[in-house]
Amino acid sequence: MRTLLKNAVINGIKQNLLIENEYISYIGTNTFDNEQEIDLEGKIIISGAIDPHTHIRDLGQSNKEDWTSASNAAIRGGTTMVFDMPNNKPPTINLHNLNLKRLKARHSKVNYKFNIAATSYNLRDVTEILKTNPDDVVALKLFLAGSNSNEYVDNEEVIKRIFDISLRYDLPVIVHTELQKCVKNYADKTKNPTIFDHNYIRNPECAVKGTELVAKLAKEIGNKLYIAHTSVAEEIDIIESYKGEAQIYCEITPHHLLLTEEVLKKVGNFGKVNPPLRTTKDNQRLWQGIYDGIVDVVGTDHAPHRLDEKQKKYADAPSGFPGLETNLPLLLNEVNKSKLDMQRLVELISSRTAEIFNLKKRGKIVEGYYADLVVIDMNKVWKIEPEKFKTKAKYSPFEGMQGKGDVVMTFVNGKLENIK
Repeated sequence: MRTLLKNAVINGIKQNLLIENEYISYIGTNTFDNEQEIDLEGKIIISGAIDPHTHIRDLGQSNKEDWTSASNAAIRGGTTMVFDMPNNKPPTINLHNLNLKRLKARHSKVNYKFNIAATSYNLRDVTEILKTNPDDVVALKLFLAGSNSNEYVDNEEVIKRIFDISLRYDLPVIVHTELQKCVKNYADKTKNPTIFDHNYIRNPECAVKGTELVAKLAKEIGNKLYIAHTSVAEEIDIIESYKGEAQIYCEITPHHLLLTEEVLKKVGNFGKVNPPLRTTKDNQRLWQGIYDGIVDVVGTDHAPHRLDEKQKKYADAPSGFPGLETNLPLLLNEVNKSKLDMQRLVELISSRTAEIFNLKKRGKIVEGYYADLVVIDMNKVWKIEPEKFKTKAKYSPFEGMQGKGDVVMTFVNGKLENIK
């Protein structure tokens, strides 16, 4: 199959792009005889987003999300590859459960990889998986605190053993850095908590201490460390101080960048997420981290739940909300506001992720690379209406927000997918 995308803006230059089968075969001003030709009339092509932080939920929680609904959401939002997190049911803690997920993931319309959980009791299972050199496993995931249902690790010696495995197999460890003992300490001080206590209970101190701990250990051991959903200003300071001394990478989310805990007055438990929404000071430091090159990746932490679950009282409502469909429009809106430039956006959502997780021929618009492409219209206006989401999770703390700059086409491995 040969598809010519004509009159597109690629890396700031108006040119044509030829797709042959799964790959980009030509970028330039020439034209060709093709089976399919699309005139993009000056719209922009960027690399498809690679999201290293998604919770697909299939198998035991398919009522919340499955691979079909998740990949439809990804396509609508311009994401062409997702990494599934392990804290679903069953958790990805051994080869048996990984194989179950592999079977379900065949329904995906986008590219996918798996993160596997490292706990205090499954390191033999982890090693068994990694000995096979699986090309669909890209990272270990370590939780230092509970978040919905997962096994957390609070023993420094176990963390070191996990980091040793990370070094041996050259796989990053993605860490949720909030410390469980710290969270419990603040929770015990809070009677009859509501959503407005969430940032206090899962206190910034808990994330800061955890980030400091794992950064120190990564410097000592030499493995790749990836800090998930960095949310606190002081975490950015810590990561900055360790850049150059350790292989440390920083992920942020759109909600920690663009929202504060003030939005909870409007959205309530729809904004309940771990780590919590923070303050304006934290937002500002995340932005500065982007400008200074400290932030490497924007991941969504796409964490769908049923609407009725999120409407329960605070203590019973699960944390998390969908993000695959809102991520790129939100960031494109920031480009239109001149807070972010397009080149930096592409680094954050695609090319840097491909580099960190060693994804071959992904993340750039280069001849010979996979044709994972997103066509965007920077003049297209939008309003976030969760009832129209492709995901099964029909809610969002961004509900009602309006902006400009949106996805109009998504190509996965050279195939044009339906975003409507």
